[in-house]
Amino acid sequence: MFTIMNVFNPKILDASIRDVALALSDNQKADMLLHGLGSLPDEGPARTVFENAIQSCLQVPSLSTHNTAKARLLRARRRLKSGYQRGAEEDLQAALIAEPDNPEAKALLHNRSVAVEKLLSPAPPPSRGRFSDEIWREIALWLPRRDLKTLLFVPNALSRVASQLLFRKIDLHLSVSPDHDETAASTAAFAQRTADILTRIIVDHSFGSFVRTLCIYSYAIGRDESIAFQIGMLANALPKLVNLRNVYISALSENTIPLLRLLQHSSVRVRGLSLVCPDAPVDLSHFECTSLRHIAYSTREGSPTPTNRFIAQNRSLRTVSLHNMSWIFPSDALSLRNLTSITFSGHFPANSTAFSDILAHGRQLDALDLTCTLECLPAAQFRTHSDTLPFLRHFALTICGAARRSGSADLFPAVTDFLRGRSELRTLALVVREDTDQRSVGFDAAAWGVLPSLLSLRALTITYPRDLAPGLAAWLVPRSVTALTIDYVGAPRDPIPFLQQFRPGVPPCLRYAAMPDCPPRAATAFVEHGFSGSRVVRVGGIAYFRVGRGVDGSVLLEACPHKSPAALREWLEWLGCEDAVAGESQADLALFPY
Repeated sequence: MFTIMNVFNPKILDASIRDVALALSDNQKADMLLHGLGSLPDEGPARTVFENAIQSCLQVPSLSTHNTAKARLLRARRRLKSGYQRGAEEDLQAALIAEPDNPEAKALLHNRSVAVEKLLSPAPPPSRGRFSDEIWREIALWLPRRDLKTLLFVPNALSRVASQLLFRKIDLHLSVSPDHDETAASTAAFAQRTADILTRIIVDHSFGSFVRTLCIYSYAIGRDESIAFQIGMLANALPKLVNLRNVYISALSENTIPLLRLLQHSSVRVRGLSLVCPDAPVDLSHFECTSLRHIAYSTREGSPTPTNRFIAQNRSLRTVSLHNMSWIFPSDALSLRNLTSITFSGHFPANSTAFSDILAHGRQLDALDLTCTLECLPAAQFRTHSDTLPFLRHFALTICGAARRSGSADLFPAVTDFLRGRSELRTLALVVREDTDQRSVGFDAAAWGVLPSLLSLRALTITYPRDLAPGLAAWLVPRSVTALTIDYVGAPRDPIPFLQQFRPGVPPCLRYAAMPDCPPRAATAFVEHGFSGSRVVRVGGIAYFRVGRGVDGSVLLEACPHKSPAALREWLEWLGCEDAVAGESQADLALFPY
């Protein structure tokens, strides 16, 4: 006697379905298949199975019109849920061709037409007091970073928009930078902050998509396991930064190489690259990146050949910033016709024609900032091309050393003739600190004579020569200037007599005044006797003060609480001294034009 066990094998059911299907006609098989497709989920692997099954049914030559319409309707409903509006409309129209009286196809097609009419009809006026995120974003784009940080605490959609704008630029400190006091607490704080940011990028794709500029700092000496771990996290985070455009690296040369290698092997398409290597140049011969529109590089000594070859790879560069006082200007490596901004600190040898190359071919230049030592005679090159650079808005020339030769004293008379009458010029810097250099390049009171012709000038940095009367100097400054920096190497120990003579001609709109050679102890006198209407003053090199008034009208000075360039820039912008920021931002390698 046998006992039958109650055991169910799912394979038996699959085999039974296959055996039954073999006995059916193609049209009956399609009918059975369409019935089963109605139970499949919308997403996941079943989506591919669904599309393949519908397509196989529609390819049956003997398929009835009823099943044709049914297959089309099934796929139309699925496509409407997935957002494929055009494909759904094609299926609905095909279903009506197969069955002109099909009520479901008519209803879905009617709903589709009504939805399109609503979409194309004029949008109703927004409810009073509510803006879309797009409008809030346009408003927030005009705000300085300090105000954006305040908006984070506002219970409104504006706080979300402000968060997105703030995190367009993030800083990663793989080690403590030289600008900070290196203590165990600060090192741990920077490491924790960097780990938190990288973790957020890895786990939150939407957060990573906000980032446009990535700044990396690494100054550790020798092998550091914590930095190796952070670089590993950065390798995992880079693919999430789908909108990353600019990378700034401030690090020792040995720490820069693995970061560049990591960048090269990632899928990120960088448009701007800025490198600061204070110890020595990094070898760029093995680094390939041909998508750059902006490059900035600051280092010391070393050979410029690998850097020039790297620059030559990028013929579509728009802005370039190079800082190494032992290098010469790489005219052959640059496509000067494409550039809109040149910032260069270096050397011009006796046989250099770089000035002529820049003036003749840099037609699109908007900014030209040169800090240099001179052996050549560029005066004739300026006079030959006196009417070039029609779009120039920012010009700076700083002489750090000049060989005294026959004809060298004609440099600044030629430069002033080149600048005279340029109504589009917004920022100007003419600096020659040493008396011997002033005599060598012809910098004297006549250089100030070009200023009244620059009617739209907003920011001015200029050396004060000994042969210029203070009472006349102030009246030469254009009335449109809002940020003024006077480079006065021979400033008297008691600046009050000079300031009292200078004060009557101070531009009425001046918000920012600076005299780096004035001692910090004279800051109050600097305001009371010279620049009482300014919002911010700078004395003693890096001492910034916010100007306020007490109840009795006395001057109150509040020192700037920030030391880093980025925080200082935010502080100046918040106080309405954005022209001072524009005048000094050309040398800030952490800023990107795109």
